[in-house]
Amino acid sequence: MAMLPKIGVLLPQSKQFKTLDRDFIRGLKLPSLEVSYRIESISLGADERLIIDKMQKLHYQEEVSIIIGFFGHHKLSDVFEYASNHDILLIASDLGANLPYQLPTLKGVYCNSYGLHESSYLLGKFLQQREYKSIVSSSSYYDAGYGFLDALTQAFEENKTSFSGHYITPFLPRETETQLMLEDIESYKPEVICAFHSGLYTQEHTRFLNENKLLEKYPYYLSAFCFDSELENEANKDHLFVVGSWLGNENCSTTTSEGATNFEFITNYHENHSELPTVFSLLGYESGLIIKALLENTPQNTPTPLLIATMNRLHVAGPRGTIRFDPETQRTNFDHYIYTVCKSDTDLPCLIKTETLTNTGNFIKKIINMPAPLKAGGWQNAYLCH
Repeated sequence: MAMLPKIGVLLPQSKQFKTLDRDFIRGLKLPSLEVSYRIESISLGADERLIIDKMQKLHYQEEVSIIIGFFGHHKLSDVFEYASNHDILLIASDLGANLPYQLPTLKGVYCNSYGLHESSYLLGKFLQQREYKSIVSSSSYYDAGYGFLDALTQAFEENKTSFSGHYITPFLPRETETQLMLEDIESYKPEVICAFHSGLYTQEHTRFLNENKLLEKYPYYLSAFCFDSELENEANKDHLFVVGSWLGNENCSTTTSEGATNFEFITNYHENHSELPTVFSLLGYESGLIIKALLENTPQNTPTPLLIATMNRLHVAGPRGTIRFDPETQRTNFDHYIYTVCKSDTDLPCLIKTETLTNTGNFIKKIINMPAPLKAGGWQNAYLCH
């Protein structure tokens, strides 16, 4: 009896999003591949030595040559270099919370990102096209430690503009935080507000918005993790928007091949797990589709160089469109969207694509060739792993 192909999986843990690892694995296993998974924990995704140790174990002890990893950004180049130097085919998934300044493109290393950085950059370009002059950001102390504002700033600098102001909720909100938020943001006389919050900070932010009624006064563009179902009372408004490359509660159209693939993913996931897929489920599922196509096009025990050649030719239908890796960056490249909030037949909020933010991939190509700016602070943990 032939042994099943072995696939290594490296996963972080999160106290904020407790089901991150579970959702990723559920998505990964949804294509029902005849493989054997070897799963290792990498804690918060910030310790490159731990990640490399786990890769070494998988490669030599478990004889695994294909590894899927859900990573952050801290010293990721060390991880990539280890994989490339040891003939490991590495498929790295991330949320794209930080810009990949000078991250090397190496043989056998491929990245599939949710693209939060690209969402922010493309939103900045969109707002410039709408000729907004006064743009204010709202963020938590946690989310502000990542690269969202950096990506927006990149878009603004290309048009020689800048933010009018920033509001950052402190770690311990003050008793009058709702009113302070209102006064601070209104002091900048904004035309539009961009909000970046996640997890508990999203719930906190939603409560402030429901109390100070800022959503009744200004257009609000939310990052993918900033939308909370408690904002459903705003569903009939025309100034609440969410930006992302994919959202699990979007209103899926089946009139296109892309829409049909997405509808199939969401439907199958719900049938199997009685809940909608998350972004983590999506990244796991896309990894599963990549592995499925790779194994279908190569015989078992194919040497890594031939696996790499197959990866370079890969074109797979996925929920976000065709999954393929840009030959220059070895990263996936998907369009992003602006969603408006609506009411569904179930009285739960759903999201409809109303604007397409075409992604040429040039932004990430530029960032990869740029030195990282000198700045104090920032987090090392993989985004949402804290």
